[in-house]
Amino acid sequence: MDPAPNLDDTDRRLLEIVMDDPRVGVREFSRRLGVARGTAQARLDKLEARGVLASWAPSLDASALGYPLGALVHIQMAQAKLDETCAGLAKVREVLEVMSVAGEFDIVCRVVARDHAHLEEVFSALIATPGVLRTRTEVILRQRVGPRIEQLL
Repeated sequence: MDPAPNLDDTDRRLLEIVMDDPRVGVREFSRRLGVARGTAQARLDKLEARGVLASWAPSLDASALGYPLGALVHIQMAQAKLDETCAGLAKVREVLEVMSVAGEFDIVCRVVARDHAHLEEVFSALIATPGVLRTRTEVILRQRVGPRIEQLL
């Protein structure tokens, strides 16, 4: 099966450059691709408009920011409270991601903490969120494969 069928080779190469070295600028993108600067800019604009290039934001490391502990918290919630519960979870600063899921639990959150005592405080904040009925937690020991998407190109 063709990887990323909606992208041509120039788009794929451009995205690979952006992921490897996003700070180089449009002129360098065009040089590395062997296309005109206007072409590189038009391609970037098109990829952004389509949502393929979702962000230019830097990637930050929670551990380096003083939050070395991570956990996945599975949450069972009250019926018809998804939006309210997710809005409440988003107010907890240590919650990095909230995903609704199918299965025994309704939501999975990725959280971080400074130490075990702080992790307990985070759990208390999650449990106090309106709509949360029950939780199950898995502490992350080590990330074996980080967030990635390049292999889809």
